[in-house]
Amino acid sequence: MMSAGVFAKLVVLVIGVGGSAVGVLALRQSRLQAAHEAAEARLRMRAHTERTMELRAQIARRVTPEALAAFADDPDLIPAIEARHGAAEMIDGAREWPGSGGGRAP
Repeated sequence: MMSAGVFAKLVVLVIGVGGSAVGVLALRQSRLQAAHEAAEARLRMRAHTERTMELRAQIARRVTPEALAAFADDPDLIPAIEARHGAAEMIDGAREWPGSGGGRAP
């Protein structure tokens, strides 16, 4: 028969091995979850890249030399630098609004 001391050691050994196994399984599960999340992120990135390429293709189809020339001939078109630095003047009413026919800012 087993003595009480040997039985207690066996119980501690079984609990220790079981605890170690649970720890290893928890680490494995967290590693699998991290790999799954990384794969999902790569899929989202691929979808965004595909969408970006689709939008670039649409832009390339629409932006033709003729369309750019027509856009550049727009009388209301002002250079971006002028628009940026003239915004304060437009708010104060010291500058005419593009396309207002010579009128002041509202």
